[in-house]
Amino acid sequence: MRNFLKALSLGLAVASGAASAGPTTLIYINSSSGDLYSYDSANAYAETLIATGAGAYSISSGPAANTLYIQGVGASLSTYNLVTNTQTAVGGSVPGNALGEGRDGLLYAGSGTSLYSVNPLDGASTLIGGGAWSYAGDIAVDPTALLDMYGAVATGGGVALVKINKATGAQTLIGNFGVSGSIFGLGFALDGTLFATGPDALGGSGIYTVDKSTGAASLVHSLRYEAFDMATQPFETKEPNPVPEPASLALVGLALLGMAGARRRRQS
Repeated sequence: MRNFLKALSLGLAVASGAASAGPTTLIYINSSSGDLYSYDSANAYAETLIATGAGAYSISSGPAANTLYIQGVGASLSTYNLVTNTQTAVGGSVPGNALGEGRDGLLYAGSGTSLYSVNPLDGASTLIGGGAWSYAGDIAVDPTALLDMYGAVATGGGVALVKINKATGAQTLIGNFGVSGSIFGLGFALDGTLFATGPDALGGSGIYTVDKSTGAASLVHSLRYEAFDMATQPFETKEPNPVPEPASLALVGLALLGMAGARRRRQS
Protein backbone atom coordinates (compact mmCIF):
# COMPACT_ATOMS: atom_id res chain seq x y z
CA MET A 1 0.00 0.00 0.00
CA ARG A 2 2.85 2.39 0.80
CA ASN A 3 4.37 1.93 -2.67
CA PHE A 4 0.95 2.40 -4.23
CA LEU A 5 0.42 5.70 -2.41
CA LYS A 6 3.88 6.93 -3.44
CA ALA A 7 3.10 6.11 -7.07
CA LEU A 8 -0.26 7.86 -6.75
CA SER A 9 1.39 11.01 -5.33
CA LEU A 10 3.92 11.06 -8.16
CA GLY A 11 1.21 10.62 -10.77
CA LEU A 12 -0.88 13.45 -9.33
CA ALA A 13 2.17 15.74 -9.25
CA VAL A 14 2.90 15.02 -12.93
CA ALA A 15 -0.72 15.59 -13.88
CA SER A 16 -0.82 18.82 -11.90
CA GLY A 17 2.33 20.07 -13.59
CA ALA A 18 0.97 19.25 -17.03
CA ALA A 19 -2.31 20.99 -16.26
CA SER A 20 -0.64 24.16 -14.93
CA ALA A 21 1.86 24.48 -17.77
CA GLY A 22 0.30 27.34 -19.73
CA PRO A 23 0.34 27.71 -23.51
CA THR A 24 2.90 29.91 -25.21
CA THR A 25 1.86 33.55 -25.39
CA LEU A 26 1.89 35.01 -28.90
CA ILE A 27 2.11 38.79 -28.97
CA TYR A 28 0.57 40.57 -31.96
CA ILE A 29 1.67 44.10 -32.81
CA ASN A 30 0.56 46.39 -35.62
CA SER A 31 3.01 48.91 -37.03
CA SER A 32 2.36 52.54 -37.94
CA SER A 33 2.30 51.43 -41.60
CA GLY A 34 -0.54 48.97 -40.94
CA ASP A 35 1.49 45.75 -40.99
CA LEU A 36 0.75 43.00 -38.49
CA TYR A 37 3.45 40.93 -36.75
CA SER A 38 3.49 38.14 -34.16
CA TYR A 39 6.15 37.43 -31.52
CA ASP A 40 6.66 34.15 -29.68
CA SER A 41 7.36 34.94 -26.03
CA ALA A 42 8.74 31.43 -25.43
CA ASN A 43 11.17 31.53 -28.37
CA ALA A 44 13.23 34.69 -27.85
CA TYR A 45 10.34 36.75 -29.25
CA ALA A 46 10.80 35.27 -32.73
CA GLU A 47 9.10 37.52 -35.28
CA THR A 48 6.61 36.49 -37.97
CA LEU A 49 5.02 38.88 -40.48
CA ILE A 50 1.30 38.03 -40.46
CA ALA A 51 -0.12 40.59 -42.90
CA THR A 52 0.87 43.73 -44.77
CA GLY A 53 -1.39 46.71 -45.25
CA ALA A 54 -4.07 45.50 -42.82
CA GLY A 55 -4.98 49.13 -42.14
CA ALA A 56 -4.86 48.58 -38.39
CA TYR A 57 -4.85 51.59 -36.08
CA SER A 58 -5.67 49.67 -32.89
CA ILE A 59 -5.99 45.91 -32.36
CA SER A 60 -7.49 43.71 -29.67
CA SER A 61 -8.29 40.14 -28.84
CA GLY A 62 -11.91 39.38 -27.99
CA PRO A 63 -14.66 36.79 -27.68
CA ALA A 64 -14.12 35.05 -31.03
CA ALA A 65 -11.41 32.38 -30.97
CA ASN A 66 -8.19 32.88 -32.99
CA THR A 67 -9.37 36.35 -33.96
CA LEU A 68 -8.03 39.88 -33.73
CA TYR A 69 -10.38 42.86 -33.73
CA ILE A 70 -9.07 45.80 -35.75
CA GLN A 71 -9.95 49.46 -35.49
CA GLY A 72 -9.11 50.85 -38.91
CA VAL A 73 -7.77 54.30 -39.68
CA GLY A 74 -11.37 55.35 -40.42
CA ALA A 75 -12.48 54.01 -36.99
CA SER A 76 -14.58 51.14 -38.39
CA LEU A 77 -14.24 47.69 -36.81
CA SER A 78 -13.11 44.55 -38.63
CA THR A 79 -11.94 41.09 -37.64
CA TYR A 80 -8.81 39.22 -38.69
CA ASN A 81 -8.94 35.42 -38.59
CA LEU A 82 -5.50 34.14 -37.56
CA VAL A 83 -6.19 30.65 -38.96
CA THR A 84 -7.39 31.59 -42.44
CA ASN A 85 -5.59 34.98 -42.61
CA THR A 86 -8.74 36.71 -43.78
CA GLN A 87 -10.04 40.13 -42.76
CA THR A 88 -13.79 40.77 -42.52
CA ALA A 89 -15.54 44.12 -42.14
CA VAL A 90 -17.82 44.50 -39.09
CA GLY A 91 -18.77 48.19 -39.20
CA GLY A 92 -19.52 50.80 -36.59
CA SER A 93 -17.27 53.61 -35.50
CA VAL A 94 -14.87 52.82 -32.66
CA PRO A 95 -14.02 55.99 -30.72
CA GLY A 96 -10.55 57.07 -29.67
CA ASN A 97 -7.18 55.40 -29.84
CA ALA A 98 -7.36 52.65 -27.18
CA LEU A 99 -9.17 49.45 -28.21
CA GLY A 100 -8.94 46.54 -25.78
CA GLU A 101 -10.61 43.35 -24.61
CA GLY A 102 -13.05 43.15 -21.72
CA ARG A 103 -13.01 39.35 -21.19
CA ASP A 104 -16.77 39.69 -20.69
CA GLY A 105 -17.94 39.38 -24.30
CA LEU A 106 -17.35 43.06 -25.07
CA LEU A 107 -14.55 45.25 -26.36
CA TYR A 108 -13.69 48.56 -24.72
CA ALA A 109 -12.29 51.80 -26.15
CA GLY A 110 -10.75 54.90 -24.64
CA SER A 111 -11.22 58.32 -26.21
CA GLY A 112 -9.87 61.35 -24.41
CA THR A 113 -10.71 60.65 -20.76
CA SER A 114 -13.84 58.65 -21.62
CA LEU A 115 -14.37 54.87 -21.60
CA TYR A 116 -16.74 53.16 -24.05
CA SER A 117 -17.97 49.61 -24.45
CA VAL A 118 -17.91 48.28 -28.02
CA ASN A 119 -20.15 45.54 -29.39
CA PRO A 120 -17.85 43.13 -31.27
CA LEU A 121 -20.73 42.02 -33.55
CA ASP A 122 -21.52 45.41 -35.09
CA GLY A 123 -18.94 47.90 -33.79
CA ALA A 124 -21.54 50.02 -31.96
CA SER A 125 -20.13 51.92 -28.98
CA THR A 126 -21.75 53.04 -25.72
CA LEU A 127 -20.35 55.68 -23.37
CA ILE A 128 -19.65 54.37 -19.85
CA GLY A 129 -18.00 57.30 -18.10
CA GLY A 130 -14.82 59.28 -17.68
CA GLY A 131 -11.56 59.27 -15.75
CA ALA A 132 -8.97 61.86 -14.82
CA TRP A 133 -6.43 61.28 -17.62
CA SER A 134 -6.55 60.97 -21.40
CA TYR A 135 -5.82 57.58 -22.89
CA ALA A 136 -2.37 57.42 -24.48
CA GLY A 137 -2.80 53.86 -25.67
CA ASP A 138 -4.34 50.53 -24.90
CA ILE A 139 -6.77 48.86 -22.50
CA ALA A 140 -6.41 45.27 -21.24
CA VAL A 141 -8.07 43.02 -18.63
CA ASP A 142 -6.12 40.62 -16.42
CA PRO A 143 -7.28 37.01 -17.09
CA THR A 144 -6.36 36.03 -13.51
CA ALA A 145 -8.54 38.81 -12.02
CA LEU A 146 -11.34 39.64 -14.43
CA LEU A 147 -12.41 42.84 -12.67
CA ASP A 148 -8.93 44.34 -13.10
CA MET A 149 -8.82 46.50 -16.23
CA TYR A 150 -5.62 48.42 -16.94
CA GLY A 151 -4.89 51.30 -19.29
CA ALA A 152 -2.07 53.51 -20.53
CA VAL A 153 -2.74 57.22 -19.98
CA ALA A 154 -0.94 60.52 -20.48
CA THR A 155 -0.18 62.40 -17.27
CA GLY A 156 1.78 65.56 -16.61
CA GLY A 157 4.70 63.39 -15.54
CA GLY A 158 4.69 61.04 -18.54
CA VAL A 159 2.80 57.96 -19.73
CA ALA A 160 1.50 55.90 -16.82
CA LEU A 161 -0.42 52.76 -15.94
CA VAL A 162 -3.88 53.10 -14.41
CA LYS A 163 -6.50 50.67 -13.16
CA ILE A 164 -9.92 51.31 -14.69
CA ASN A 165 -13.37 50.67 -13.26
CA LYS A 166 -15.23 48.94 -16.11
CA ALA A 167 -18.60 50.03 -14.71
CA THR A 168 -17.87 53.76 -14.34
CA GLY A 169 -14.71 54.56 -16.32
CA ALA A 170 -13.01 55.92 -13.20
CA GLN A 171 -9.20 55.61 -13.18
CA THR A 172 -6.78 54.92 -10.34
CA LEU A 173 -3.17 55.91 -10.98
CA ILE A 174 -0.60 53.14 -10.41
CA GLY A 175 2.66 54.68 -11.68
CA ASN A 176 4.74 55.77 -14.65
CA PHE A 177 6.06 53.23 -17.14
CA GLY A 178 9.46 54.94 -17.07
CA VAL A 179 10.20 54.49 -20.80
CA SER A 180 12.03 56.89 -23.09
CA GLY A 181 9.14 57.10 -25.54
CA SER A 182 5.51 56.11 -25.03
CA ILE A 183 3.29 53.07 -24.43
CA PHE A 184 0.59 52.48 -27.03
CA GLY A 185 -0.24 48.78 -26.55
CA LEU A 186 -1.02 46.46 -23.62
CA GLY A 187 -1.73 42.71 -23.53
CA PHE A 188 -1.86 39.91 -20.98
CA ALA A 189 -0.55 36.36 -20.96
CA LEU A 190 -2.97 33.87 -19.42
CA ASP A 191 -0.75 33.67 -16.32
CA GLY A 192 -1.31 37.38 -15.61
CA THR A 193 1.97 38.71 -17.07
CA LEU A 194 1.36 42.17 -18.53
CA PHE A 195 3.14 43.05 -21.78
CA ALA A 196 3.36 46.48 -23.39
CA THR A 197 4.69 48.07 -26.55
CA GLY A 198 5.32 51.55 -27.87
CA PRO A 199 7.77 53.75 -29.76
CA ASP A 200 11.07 54.72 -28.16
CA ALA A 201 13.08 57.92 -28.50
CA LEU A 202 15.34 56.43 -31.20
CA GLY A 203 12.77 55.77 -33.95
CA GLY A 204 12.17 52.15 -33.03
CA SER A 205 9.96 50.44 -30.46
CA GLY A 206 10.11 47.80 -27.78
CA ILE A 207 8.23 44.98 -26.12
CA TYR A 208 8.12 45.36 -22.35
CA THR A 209 6.91 43.49 -19.31
CA VAL A 210 5.11 45.70 -16.80
CA ASP A 211 4.96 45.49 -13.02
CA LYS A 212 1.21 45.77 -12.32
CA SER A 213 1.83 47.10 -8.81
CA THR A 214 4.13 49.99 -9.81
CA GLY A 215 3.69 50.50 -13.56
CA ALA A 216 7.45 50.12 -14.19
CA ALA A 217 8.20 48.70 -17.66
CA SER A 218 11.24 46.52 -18.45
CA LEU A 219 12.44 46.12 -22.04
CA VAL A 220 12.53 42.48 -23.19
CA HIS A 221 12.78 42.88 -26.98
CA SER A 222 13.59 45.73 -29.38
CA LEU A 223 11.63 46.39 -32.59
CA ARG A 224 12.88 48.09 -35.74
CA TYR A 225 9.59 49.86 -36.58
CA GLU A 226 7.10 52.15 -34.83
CA ALA A 227 4.61 50.03 -32.91
CA PHE A 228 1.00 51.22 -32.62
CA ASP A 229 -0.84 48.60 -30.58
CA MET A 230 -0.74 45.09 -29.10
CA ALA A 231 -2.98 42.05 -28.60
CA THR A 232 -2.18 38.63 -27.19
CA GLN A 233 -3.23 35.05 -27.93
CA PRO A 234 -4.38 32.55 -26.77
CA PHE A 235 -7.33 34.41 -25.33
CA GLU A 236 -9.94 33.20 -22.84
CA THR A 237 -12.98 35.02 -21.48
CA LYS A 238 -13.63 32.76 -18.47
CA GLU A 239 -11.83 32.62 -15.17
CA PRO A 240 -9.50 29.64 -14.59
CA ASN A 241 -11.57 26.62 -13.61
CA PRO A 242 -10.75 25.32 -10.12
CA VAL A 243 -12.32 21.92 -10.97
CA PRO A 244 -9.60 19.21 -11.29
CA GLU A 245 -8.36 18.46 -14.79
CA PRO A 246 -9.56 15.18 -16.42
CA ALA A 247 -6.13 13.59 -16.07
CA SER A 248 -6.13 14.26 -12.34
CA LEU A 249 -9.66 12.90 -11.99
CA ALA A 250 -8.66 9.75 -13.85
CA LEU A 251 -5.72 9.17 -11.53
CA VAL A 252 -7.89 9.70 -8.47
CA GLY A 253 -10.40 7.22 -9.87
CA LEU A 254 -7.69 4.63 -10.45
CA ALA A 255 -6.43 5.17 -6.93
CA LEU A 256 -9.86 4.57 -5.47
CA LEU A 257 -10.29 1.42 -7.54
CA GLY A 258 -6.89 0.17 -6.42
CA MET A 259 -7.66 0.81 -2.77
CA ALA A 260 -11.01 -0.96 -3.10
CA GLY A 261 -9.31 -3.95 -4.73
CA ALA A 262 -6.69 -4.11 -1.99
CA ARG A 263 -9.41 -4.03 0.66
CA ARG A 264 -11.28 -6.92 -0.98
CA ARG A 265 -8.08 -9.02 -1.19
CA ARG A 266 -7.41 -8.46 2.51
CA GLN A 267 -10.96 -9.41 3.43
CA SER A 268 -10.73 -12.62 1.36
